[in-house]
Amino acid sequence: MTPSLTRRPPWTVQVASFSAAHRWPVITLWFVATIGIFLVSLAAGGTDAENAVQEDSAPEYESGRAYDVFNASGTTDDPSQDLLIVISSGTGTVDDDVNATAVGDIVSRATALTSTVAGAVVPTFDQVIDPLQAPPEAGLVSPDRTTVRVVARMPGEREVVEERLVPVPAFLDTLRESHPDLRIHGLSGILANDDIETLVNDDLDNSLRITIPLTFVILLLAFGAAVAAFVPLILAVTSLLAAFGVLALYSQFVSPVSPYASQLVVLIGLAVAVDYSLFMITRFRTERRRREKLAAISTASSTAGRAVFFSGLAVMISIGGLFLLDDPLFRSMAIGTISVVFISVVGSLTFLPALLSILDQNVNRFRLPFLGRQREEGSGPWSRVVRATMRRPLLSFVVSAGFLLLLASPVLRLHIGQGDFASFPDSIEGVQAINLMNEKWPEGSTLQFQVVVTKADEPATQEAIGRLSDELVARDGLSGPVESRPSQDGTVTLVSVVMSGGQNDLANRAIVRDVREEVVPRIFGGLSGVEALVTGDAAFTADVVGFYEDGMGQVLVFVLGFSFLLLLVAFHSIVIPIKAIILNLLSTGAAYGLLVLVFQEGWGADFLNVKPGVIESFIPIFIFTILFGLSMDYHVFILTRIKEARDRGLSSDAAVERGISITAGTVTSAAVIMVAVFAVFVTLELAIIKQLGFGLAVAVFLDATLIRSVLLPASMKLLGDWNWWMPRFLSWIPRVTIEGESDEPELEGPSDPAPAPAGTV
Repeated sequence: MTPSLTRRPPWTVQVASFSAAHRWPVITLWFVATIGIFLVSLAAGGTDAENAVQEDSAPEYESGRAYDVFNASGTTDDPSQDLLIVISSGTGTVDDDVNATAVGDIVSRATALTSTVAGAVVPTFDQVIDPLQAPPEAGLVSPDRTTVRVVARMPGEREVVEERLVPVPAFLDTLRESHPDLRIHGLSGILANDDIETLVNDDLDNSLRITIPLTFVILLLAFGAAVAAFVPLILAVTSLLAAFGVLALYSQFVSPVSPYASQLVVLIGLAVAVDYSLFMITRFRTERRRREKLAAISTASSTAGRAVFFSGLAVMISIGGLFLLDDPLFRSMAIGTISVVFISVVGSLTFLPALLSILDQNVNRFRLPFLGRQREEGSGPWSRVVRATMRRPLLSFVVSAGFLLLLASPVLRLHIGQGDFASFPDSIEGVQAINLMNEKWPEGSTLQFQVVVTKADEPATQEAIGRLSDELVARDGLSGPVESRPSQDGTVTLVSVVMSGGQNDLANRAIVRDVREEVVPRIFGGLSGVEALVTGDAAFTADVVGFYEDGMGQVLVFVLGFSFLLLLVAFHSIVIPIKAIILNLLSTGAAYGLLVLVFQEGWGADFLNVKPGVIESFIPIFIFTILFGLSMDYHVFILTRIKEARDRGLSSDAAVERGISITAGTVTSAAVIMVAVFAVFVTLELAIIKQLGFGLAVAVFLDATLIRSVLLPASMKLLGDWNWWMPRFLSWIPRVTIEGESDEPELEGPSDPAPAPAGTV
């Protein structure tokens, strides 16, 4: 072991020692800071979240720029929004007298409905279209004539429309009570987004009510003592409050955030805060058995504390790769998760040493019978698995790697898309309306395919628009009527046709691509200065999917590159980072494959209450960045103990066996907590959160079992001393060790029979 050039303790020890010496001021400052940030954010207005279903008006996409071009020339319509009232008869058609009378009654009631706007009572709708009086080409009556759509227009900007919508939910309930034989549902984008926002908040509350008690029970089983189990929850809850505050302040002063950002703060924050506490407290309790309090805190901070710092840094670097994608909502999710990880790391290095200094041996108070007894390090079932694996390393590696590759194989069928209203739970009123329309109008009813054409006031452009209209309605998947809406100055025209299916259908994505790449250039290519921009929900989805598919490569290179450099510097080996990347990719790939099987192809869908469909476009990138960071947690923690044992005199094989064996219990407990937290989110209502929770839970489970207990020891056994190989031309890289001195004697066991390869640490 290379002698230290200085006796100055690592900075984590200096911070921990200061915190332990000034324990009461540090504890007070921690609570004031974390709770204070949260209270300040509430005073500033709380979290300003965007709609759960994004509007297709993002200017960075062609589909969004199309609307900007059209609106820039002025519109002929006053601002307004529609409410669709979908009415379906239980028996007969809407031509029957009873059903026709019911439809007429509903139209009359809608016309008479009033709202309070700016203190004045006004009609809720300025226009209500009776579907039985509308021309057939309006498409307000279903082909089987059992269902109609009443279109009710609400004039005004969004704020005015929100006031007009206040009495609508109660109005719909009244209609259902008056006509119990009819299926009646209302669809409004504003109301549906409000319902989804309420569902998001309810899910957040439900997740906390379940995960916090569940986490405490797991910690109680892991530590065998109630006080030790309670300490990580204090760090977790205060870290969550501070992160909520940071996210809310960002939303108020920088940009509105994703509606899922708060969910992600809980999802990641609770897991990492508890994990970091688990690492620190476990090492403190171990060291406290053989040394006095401050020395135990010093050693825990020098070893587990430094591992926590580097692990947290790895997580933040991985999630930081998301900033490469220019999407403000995506960026807000990254800010929320990075904030809670950063705060958890700071708390682990300051708050925990101060609290442990106060508690000391009382951290072991209220022991559970049997579970509370102290065990020898390296004992337990996982240590036996590690020893069995190292006896047959090649077989263990091949079987485990092959199994993970088999799980990953369905990723070849991955279909990513964008969640629409239909992907949300059926309990939402707007979703029920859409489901009913999709059932009764199979050829399509609300999905529009649109093209915005500039210089529309010129004769040549008008003739080209006519040819475009004819070609669009002649295509499979598109149908009339063709609507051409001019802008206010007449220079821009919006051409619309009806598209069948859903916005995530691959056939519709192909139509968007063909029209953009073939039809538009052929029809408008010879017209100077004319732009024809394809838009609509399917086009917007295609743009979003393309954005994330193109950005995946950048994020991949960033995360892998920085993770490689971090492990290279930390362990001064080129083999360790390469192997870590390969192992982490295996667990990530397996998570992707299982996501496809469950959420796309419906395996176990009924059991998990899943609506099979597409994988949300940002889920693969987000899971990759988070998993890579969290996997580094375990990797760094385990390798730290392996290197510590090796530097204290054990051979490479003995150090691997000891390092993995003595960390197996802690890693297993940490993984169980993470899996439990993530699994709770699978039980929630929102499909996006279900997908994130499931993907993370599966990957962490595989990482803590097959990867850390089988593939890692098997690969290290096969490589032997080459695990620590460093090319001589990289010898200039500084040696920044993660682990500090533990002041333990050299271990008894076989030592290295020969010098390690060049560059060995």
